[in-house]
Amino acid sequence: MNNKNRKNKEKKFLKLFSILSNNESLYFIDICNLNSNQVSFLRKKFHESNIGMKVVKNTLLKKVLEKMKNKNLDSFFPILSGNTTILFSNTGKGNIPSKIIKNFHIQEKIEKPYLKGAYVQEFYYFGNKDLDLLINFKSKEDLLIDILYRLQFPMGNIILSFLTSTKYKICGILEYLSSASSKLEK
Repeated sequence: MNNKNRKNKEKKFLKLFSILSNNESLYFIDICNLNSNQVSFLRKKFHESNIGMKVVKNTLLKKVLEKMKNKNLDSFFPILSGNTTILFSNTGKGNIPSKIIKNFHIQEKIEKPYLKGAYVQEFYYFGNKDLDLLINFKSKEDLLIDILYRLQFPMGNIILSFLTSTKYKICGILEYLSSASSKLEK
C-alpha cells in the first residue's frame, strides 16, 4: 500500500471516529434498494433537521467501533453487514431520525430504510420494531420540562399559601411596631 492510500484511510478513520465520538444520537440504517430520488428525499429531510447522513464501509466502521471504549458500541458488530448508513446528531432530539424514517415508511409504503440499530442517550435499539419506541422517546430536556411543569401547580399553591399566611403575620408585626413606636414618642 502506498503512502497516499494509507493517509486516505487514516483520514477516513479519523473522520468516522470523530462523528461517532462527538454525537449523542447514532442510527445505523440500511438504505439499499432505495432509488436515488428516495435517498435524496431522505438526505434532504435529515439535513433540514440537522442530522448528518454518511454511507460507510462495515470494515472501517468495525475498526472505529473497536477503538471507541467510552460508548461501548461493539454491541453493533452483529448488525454490520450489507449496506450501512450512519445518521448522527448532537441536537439532543434523538427521536427525530425515527420520525423521519417512520413517515417515509408510511409515505412510500415500504419498510426501507431499515433500522439496523440506534444509540440514543446511552440506550441501544435494534430493528424497525424499535422505531415506535424511539419515536416516543423523550430527551433529557423534555423530561425536565415535564417534571417542572407538573411541579408548577403544587409549588404555586405552596407559595400562595405561604404568602397569604405570612401577609397577616407581617401586618401584625408592622402594627405592633407602629404602636410601639407611637408609645415611645409619647
